[in-house]
Amino acid sequence: MKKHLLTSLVVSAVCLSAPQSHAYQKLNLPQMGEPADQVMSPRDEKNIGRGYMRKIRQYLDLVTDTEVNTYIQQLGERLVSTRPEIDASDFTFFVVKNSEINAFALPGGYIGINSGLITSANNEAELASVIAHETAHILQRHIARLYASQGNSSYKTAATILAAILLSQQSPEAGQAALLTGLAASQQSVINFTRTHEYEADRIGIQLLSDAGYNPQGMVDFFEVLRRWVSLNSNEQMEFLRTHPLTNNRISEARNNSSRLANPVGIQNTTNFQLHQMKLRVMQSDNPASLLKALSDGHISNSEVARLYGEILIQLNTGNTKASQPLIERLISLQPDNASIQILNARVALANGDTAKAESIYGSLIDIYPENYAAIEKYTEMLIHQRRTNRAERVIQTYIRNASNVYPDVYKKYANVLKQKGRIGASHEAMADYFLLLDERQEAISQLKKALKSSTEGSNEASRIEARITRSINIRPENF
Repeated sequence: MKKHLLTSLVVSAVCLSAPQSHAYQKLNLPQMGEPADQVMSPRDEKNIGRGYMRKIRQYLDLVTDTEVNTYIQQLGERLVSTRPEIDASDFTFFVVKNSEINAFALPGGYIGINSGLITSANNEAELASVIAHETAHILQRHIARLYASQGNSSYKTAATILAAILLSQQSPEAGQAALLTGLAASQQSVINFTRTHEYEADRIGIQLLSDAGYNPQGMVDFFEVLRRWVSLNSNEQMEFLRTHPLTNNRISEARNNSSRLANPVGIQNTTNFQLHQMKLRVMQSDNPASLLKALSDGHISNSEVARLYGEILIQLNTGNTKASQPLIERLISLQPDNASIQILNARVALANGDTAKAESIYGSLIDIYPENYAAIEKYTEMLIHQRRTNRAERVIQTYIRNASNVYPDVYKKYANVLKQKGRIGASHEAMADYFLLLDERQEAISQLKKALKSSTEGSNEASRIEARITRSINIRPENF
C-alpha cells in the first residue's frame, strides 16, 4: 500500500520554474521558457511537491532533530540565496534517516538528503556540492523539460525514476525494480537527455558553490568519494549512482569547471558540519559502546571538537551522565561560543541535576540567538517538565512573535503547554497552526473543529474559530 501511494503520486511530478540569470548564461545553459512553461504551472508544481511531502512524512523515516534540520535548511538556503530572483524560503531541505548514500529533488523545491550521505562526506564543501546539484535540477526544471521535449512517454519514465528514488528509501530491491522497469520502457534519446541534465546540474551546482563562498572543488572531491565506494563495493549498487550516473567524462568536465572558478580561500569545512555529522553518526550507530571506544581512541574524525561532542552524546544517551561532565568542560574550553555546544552544555548540566546552570545557559542563548529554535525547544522542554507553564508560554510566544521563519514544531510545544494549563480549545488551535505550516489542511481543519467544540456557543472565540475554519476550507491550494 505504501509503495502504491508513493508511485501513484510520482506520476504527476514536475519541477519548479526559475528564471535564468546573467551569471548562468556564461555556462551555456538553456534559457527557461517555452515549451516547458506549458507543461505545468509553477503553482501546480508546488502543489504536487506538497503532496509528495505529505506522503514522505507519512511513510519515510525522517530525521526529526531540530539542530540537524536547521543546519541543512540554512546550508541549502545559503546556496539558493546566490540567485537573487529566487526566494530561498520557498525551498525545503530535509534529512532521511537512511545509511545509504543518496539525495533527491522533488517538485516545488523539496530536496531530501540521506543521513548516510552526510556521514560519508569529508567536509561541508562536499555536502554542499550534492545539495547544490539537486537544487540545480529544480532551478532548471529538468523533469518538466524532459516531458516537454519527449512527450508523455518520457514524462512517465521520469516519474518512474522519482518513484524509484522514494521506494529505495524503504526497499532497495523495490526501488531497483521500479527504476529498471522505467528505463527499459524508455528510448535512448530520453536516457541521453537525462544524462544531459546531470552535466547541466553539475555546472550550475559548481557555480552555486562558488557564489556561496565554497570551494567548488568540493563537487569533484565528492565524486572521488563515490568512485572509492564503487571500488570497495564492486558487488553492490548505490541508488545514488543509478539516478546520477558517474562517468569519467562527467568527472572531467566537473574538474574543468571547478578549476575555472577555483577559490583557494573558499569554505572547505566548518565546525557545525563536523558537529551535525557526528550527531548523525551517533544516531545511526547500532553499537554505541564500539563507537564510543573508536571516538575516545581517536579513530573517527580528525577533529577533537567533533570527537568530544560525539562522546558526550553517547554518554548522555546511555545514562552515564557523570562521565559527560569532564568531557563538556574540555569541549567548552575549545569552542565556548558555538550555540550547539552550549545547548549540549545545558543538557549535561540538567542531566547532572544543575537546573540553575541549565536555565542560565538557555536564557543566555535565546537572548543572543532569539531565532534559534533548537535552544527554544530544549528550554521549553525543561520548563514543561518542571511544570513552569507560564514561563514556557512566554518563551514560545516571544519566539513566534519575533521569528522570521517559524519552526513548525514550536506549535506542538505550544499546544502541550496550553493543554497543561487546561486551555483545551487553544491547544487544538495551536495544533491547527502546526498542521497549516506543514500544508496538512485537513488535519488543521479537524483541529479547528475540536477547538470550536471546546468554545462557548455564540461567543467571540467561537465566531473567530468558525471564521478560521471557513477560510481554511475555502482557501485555494496554491495559497495554502
